[in-house]
Formats: sequence, C-alpha cells, structure tokens
Amino acid sequence: MTKGKIDTMQELNATLPNKYEVAKELGIPLDQGHNEDLTTSQVGKIGGRIGGQKVKMMIEMAKEHMEENSIEEATMAKKE
Repeated sequence: MTKGKIDTMQELNATLPNKYEVAKELGIPLDQGHNEDLTTSQVGKIGGRIGGQKVKMMIEMAKEHMEENSIEEATMAKKE
C-alpha cells in the first residue's frame, strides 16, 4: 500500500506496479505486442497481482470518502 491519500482512479492507477515488471518477476514472457501464446493461468497471475492491489486501494479510497462525507453531513446537521 502506498503512503498518502489517493483521490482519483488516475492517481490510483499510477501507483500500481507495471504489468511487464510483474510478468518478469513471475517468469512469464509478456511482450508488448501479441501474447496469444500465454495461457489463461499466466495472464491471471499477472492481472491478479495488479488487480488485487487495485481492489484493496479502491476499498480504502471508498472508506476515506465515506468518512469525509459523514463528517461533512454531521457538520451540516449541527449548523441547521
């Protein structure tokens, strides 16, 4: 997980590992061109590593936004 607050999907995507680096770490020959020779299992290992982190970060973003909205709503309710 990265340090600091992430506000947008663009910021979130920028913090995720590069799919080519993940493939290299896993020993999967991912090319920048055609990869039709890769198995579903190989592709799943690459996407799973990246997607798993993305989902965790999206959940964290949602929690932070919900907390902020909750605080704002409470503040507004006190003013009324």
